[in-house]
Amino acid sequence: MTERGGYDDEALLADLGEAWRDVAPVAAALTTRAQAAFSWRTVDADLELAALHFDSAAHSGVSSRAPEGAARVLVFSSTPLTVELEVLPDQLVGQLVPPGAADVTVETDAGTTTQVRSDERGYFVVAPLPGSPMRLRCDTATGRLVTDWVSL
Repeated sequence: MTERGGYDDEALLADLGEAWRDVAPVAAALTTRAQAAFSWRTVDADLELAALHFDSAAHSGVSSRAPEGAARVLVFSSTPLTVELEVLPDQLVGQLVPPGAADVTVETDAGTTTQVRSDERGYFVVAPLPGSPMRLRCDTATGRLVTDWVSL
């Protein structure tokens, strides 16, 4: 047993071993979570995020010609695709710009999905409205995008 600076080597090693035993499970769990998060960086490498650029509900205080209770309008944009949505009482009507046929998937935060197909002009209808926050995934011939989450 050697003492350095007032510390017993054996006692110091015992204290370090005890500290490591307390930290090791946490460190292992953090490492596992970090590796899982890092692996997600390329899951949808070819998928563009379309940000919400306009929401008529956010502009409701601005003077408008729209009558009270008019449909809500949402516009999501990314390069090269824009999604324009009109939220009606019983359905969601959308158009892709530039127009074209696409597979459109509505995903809710509850885990449900609804798939529809847009026509060659980019129009699609989703009915009934999702009951929880949702986002759209659009797969077109020119690219793929996913919108921000939005509550209707």
